[in-house]
Amino acid sequence: MSVLMAWWEEDLSENESVSASGNFWELVGYTKEEFGCRRAEWLKFMSLEDQAKLKEAIKHEVWEIDFRLPQKDGSSIWLRETGRWLLEDEGKPKKISTIVKNVTIERKSIERMENKEKESALIAREIMELCPVAMALFWIKEACIRLLEINYACMKMWGFSSYQDAAENVMRVVSDSIPEYQPNGTKSTHLSERLVSVMLEGNIEFRSFLNIKGKEVNVKIHMKKIEVPKNLVIVYMLPE
Repeated sequence: MSVLMAWWEEDLSENESVSASGNFWELVGYTKEEFGCRRAEWLKFMSLEDQAKLKEAIKHEVWEIDFRLPQKDGSSIWLRETGRWLLEDEGKPKKISTIVKNVTIERKSIERMENKEKESALIAREIMELCPVAMALFWIKEACIRLLEINYACMKMWGFSSYQDAAENVMRVVSDSIPEYQPNGTKSTHLSERLVSVMLEGNIEFRSFLNIKGKEVNVKIHMKKIEVPKNLVIVYMLPE
């Protein structure tokens, strides 16, 4: 079974080597002679990005940081260093004490989720561009609603001149087209209320009377919450 957690300490004021738990070298995948005896020596094994993160981390009194450590077989592991400064000398900290944990499984799980979310979003965008039905993709979190994607059919339907125009004005333009009351006398529901509702209900479908570019139309609207990635709602509208 691989080692998942170890500790190390280094007294920078005394220019001493690192003191480490017996399993530390097994955790990092190197011998003490291969890896070096000081934190500064370890950085050469890491990417420039991770080197910069680790150097920045110790500027704080306490920190927690994830970084990658290449292994001798060409693979990499993810380590999480939780550290703090100890033993203040005349008001200045001089000793680093840390716990290091192998979080490779956790980080790979996160990466798989992120890749799945990116793939789902890409597929949604491709479908939206090919579909003749007006479609829009919204990101919704609490009171914040933001347009992420809009296809050509929707741009044409609402008369948006550009994606930027749609991103800045879609909520106002669509809301302005909804009359206060529908032809059957029922009070209309605001677009933002519909989008919030779909986050709770997961899937809603309704018909609405709209005034689009001076023309009165009945539109069938379907809203669906996308589970992966979260907080996304896809909306498509079909004039009847």
